[in-house]
Amino acid sequence: MDIVKNTDFIHFQSERNEKGMVFISPSYTADTPKGKSLDLLEEFVAVLTKNIEDAEVKGIIFTPPLDKQGIDYEILLNLAKEAYPFKKRLTSLINTWDLLQEQRKPIVGIITDDCLSLQLTTMLWAHYRIALSDVKLGFPEIKQGLFPGLGATVLATQLLQLEAALPLLTQGDNLSTHQAKSIGLIDEIVPDDDAAIQHAQTWILENLHHTRSRSTTIGDDELWKKLSDPIRKRHAGLRPNIEGCLQVMDKSRDISKKVALELEIENYIKVLQDPTTWSIIRTQYVAAQEAISSSGPVDNSSYSLQKIAILGAGMMGSGIAFEAARAGIDVILKDVTLQQAEQGKAYAEKVSSKWVTLGKMDEEKRQILLSRIYPTDQVDNFGEVDLIIEAVFEDKKLKAAVSHETLPFLSKNGFFASNTTSLPIGELALVSPHPENFIGLHFFSPVDRMALVEIIRGKQTSEQTLAKALKVVRKLEKIPIIVHDGPAFFTSRIFFNYLLEAVTMLLEGIPAALIDEQAKYAGFAVGPLAVLDEISLSLMLHVYDQLPHLHPSQKRCYHYLKTLVDAGRNGRKSGQGFYDYDMGSGKKTIWYDNTLPLIEPLPKLETIQNRLLHVMSLDSYRCLIEGVLDRPIDADVGATLGIGYPVHTGGVFGHMDQVGLEKFVKDCQTFTPLGEQWIIPESLQKLAQENYSFYSGLQSNWPVENKN
Repeated sequence: MDIVKNTDFIHFQSERNEKGMVFISPSYTADTPKGKSLDLLEEFVAVLTKNIEDAEVKGIIFTPPLDKQGIDYEILLNLAKEAYPFKKRLTSLINTWDLLQEQRKPIVGIITDDCLSLQLTTMLWAHYRIALSDVKLGFPEIKQGLFPGLGATVLATQLLQLEAALPLLTQGDNLSTHQAKSIGLIDEIVPDDDAAIQHAQTWILENLHHTRSRSTTIGDDELWKKLSDPIRKRHAGLRPNIEGCLQVMDKSRDISKKVALELEIENYIKVLQDPTTWSIIRTQYVAAQEAISSSGPVDNSSYSLQKIAILGAGMMGSGIAFEAARAGIDVILKDVTLQQAEQGKAYAEKVSSKWVTLGKMDEEKRQILLSRIYPTDQVDNFGEVDLIIEAVFEDKKLKAAVSHETLPFLSKNGFFASNTTSLPIGELALVSPHPENFIGLHFFSPVDRMALVEIIRGKQTSEQTLAKALKVVRKLEKIPIIVHDGPAFFTSRIFFNYLLEAVTMLLEGIPAALIDEQAKYAGFAVGPLAVLDEISLSLMLHVYDQLPHLHPSQKRCYHYLKTLVDAGRNGRKSGQGFYDYDMGSGKKTIWYDNTLPLIEPLPKLETIQNRLLHVMSLDSYRCLIEGVLDRPIDADVGATLGIGYPVHTGGVFGHMDQVGLEKFVKDCQTFTPLGEQWIIPESLQKLAQENYSFYSGLQSNWPVENKN
């Protein structure tokens, strides 16, 4: 076969065969600029242009021109500071490839590996897309603060049905190839590279000079409103990237592609220039990626996680078992009875079955996953395990009993972890002859959908055990944060403050419905009183019973919650709590307690929102200076990913920066008469006087040694 190679370009190679087919692929070297995505795309489009202008060329076949590093947000954010040259550059790039699509020469994109963000954007530049069967596709940047740009939002909107385009562009979930094909995102699925190339050549020969015209979703304003309104309501206009994406999609349905692309560029730059975007990207992408890959000590030992034992097959234990089995780990799932343990495995059966239905897993992999989970009610069935995770009810005596019973089965190189939400690790570790091998691993429910794991280091926990815990969390593909021991640690501690501030406002005479409503307007997914009903009021009381002391404001809330529990208002499971529940339909209506006062006039709506947001930020600062936290960024990741602190803030410390520390402190001072939770540390007041910011752009200003 005659091959003509083009060596005019540095980072891409192109080869033409005797049929006139050109194959373009990256030829990266150690000198290839990292993060220079825009530079590489400009070179890639130049390669396309040169080949399409060649009369000998009948069609183009290419693989993604970018590697899997993802978007270099810092470069994009800095480029967007100079709006005019950046816009000119984007417009030139997008107009060039748009013209190439009109040259009547077929362009085929081949996807051989996971294809996300800008990689997937470039695939939309092709007329036809072919993918191998076991790859993932999606636009995760919508979760990270940006929206799909460089034509992706316009092309997806005009190529797909609204029912498919909206979740693809605004949810950021990955699709399997079968899901992608079902909605028209890709055109064909093949088993291997050779089949992909063969199919691409066949399609080109069958479509010479007749490349497909793009469909355009026209009109149907009623359907658009029906589908987009819930998204706008859910994000309450607080996420610039969501608003920008929806605006582009809305306009793109009825205007020419050229005009739509211009609008997309304008919105893309506008979003990049918004300070809120910087906050979201810093927490949801930069810090999350660091946590996944590099933060904390590295395990250089021979520790290998092959087999774990999980104590407790409830919602949490069964969720951890599913995730461990999915990661290829053998799991002993123990509960008091074999039936309860088997019910825990049934959770994995249910979730994996749903994944098969959704195309996220095939049946063969599902059966392998399930075969790794061994339900039991006997510790003698453990053998030797590399890790024991205790996930029983939040009770010190119960945890001590199950820990003591199972510690002998831990391998010499293994360690023990408690999945506790609030009990001090140092106290729980007293049961172990080797407290240095004891640590906290706080998972969040449902485990299969929650990315965060809070690693709690006790005073005696060794550096090596911490390194092993990080290794385990990353093997489970979770995002770790490291915190230090103390009552309720970090996430639970500040979350309890959020819940109790709502009860405090209720006792002051602010209506329950208004509190939960304003929580949603502030950016919380669920109001605090609704959350209390879900977890049950008695569980909240039990957690507070485990704490060493309560200040007067907490005691007032405690006594009110106990009054409700004694009256049978324990939350959703009892059919009544802060809401009344129709057990048949599942609907709920707010309950008004006639024994509570009603203040007049009501406080400003902004005040209610600020109290819910500020109270968590203020206590996060206390955690920082008390040594529970080492870094503000850990708090921001933990708060947004673990307990639903509004993403648009960038987290609890990001919120203080957005408000401005001087104003934040003044707000808290006005709330001081409302309870001890509003006492402001002197060091924070001093920082406010200095006009301090915890971050500058994507970088932290807080030195680790500044803990005390």
